Amino acid sequence: MKRNVVTLLGCALFTMACEPQQSEPEPVGEPVVVYASYAEAPYLPDLFSGFTETTGIRVIVQYGESKDLTDKVVSDRGSPPADVLLTRGIVDIWRAADEGALRPLVSGNLGHVASFLRDPDGFWAATGVELAVILYTPDSGNDLPATYADLARPEYRGRLCFSTSSSVSNRSLLAMMIAEIGVRPAERVVRGWVRNLALSPLDSGSAVFDAIENGTCDFGLVSHGVAVSSTSRFGDGAATFVVPQPAYASIEGIGVARHARNPESAQLFVDWLLSAEVQRRHALGVLHYSSRDDQLGRQVVERISRQNIAQAGWLDEDARLLAERAGYR
Repeated sequence: MKRNVVTLLGCALFTMACEPQQSEPEPVGEPVVVYASYAEAPYLPDLFSGFTETTGIRVIVQYGESKDLTDKVVSDRGSPPADVLLTRGIVDIWRAADEGALRPLVSGNLGHVASFLRDPDGFWAATGVELAVILYTPDSGNDLPATYADLARPEYRGRLCFSTSSSVSNRSLLAMMIAEIGVRPAERVVRGWVRNLALSPLDSGSAVFDAIENGTCDFGLVSHGVAVSSTSRFGDGAATFVVPQPAYASIEGIGVARHARNPESAQLFVDWLLSAEVQRRHALGVLHYSSRDDQLGRQVVERISRQNIAQAGWLDEDARLLAERAGYR
């Protein structure tokens, strides 16, 4: 009996081995060249392999700093030339459109992106959203801040840790605050933050989390992704966060280069990246929220500012000058 089972198993394995194996589609046409402001890592190629599996079109990723990549798209001097620009932050994707370096998006899935997370003129869209959240320790007390402005109140004197004003999420926050309440009220808030700092602004959101964990400060501003990844790293008892109302966002943005050598495939790539399943996978992969209306989540829908995120690009220089005047380096 035992020999019969082994024989049957061997036959089954032999049959499986002899069956024709399904192969990936052969690459067709020219590849899509994506300029991506990510550190070089396997994440994006792993994600984009799904596009190749679906369409047979290869994807070449060129990594770099957001500003440098955008400059290349604007001047059309990159090698290989960009078909798609993917930026971590609003400023450069907005600038590329403002300087005429993008072409209008042609995507059925573009309509699923929340209207305030895409260009009113249709040249770019968010592919991910990060909220600026208020981080705090479990023993910070019951009087938790409900808004960003609350952190400027006198009772928070010497209790705050912030990262530098030049970070993508903080600059976007300042610009959106200007759009929401005006330059002078926003500057009063920022001056209050500076007065309440426990130490000079730190280099990163992760450094803010560490300062709160070691007791240097009680409250801080970080992006949602930093808060989630750091809390997971420390486990139970770690700092947690509250989402203010209104909450301001920074985005990952995408557009198709005006001088794209492969524009049809580039448009197809953008549509694929904005599709429901790919958006779910991408949001989990980099710990941000999807930009689709049907995937934003109740907390985001209830709290996020409905000011169009393009304002953060338009008002970026105002935000920089405000931070300089207020002493927020």
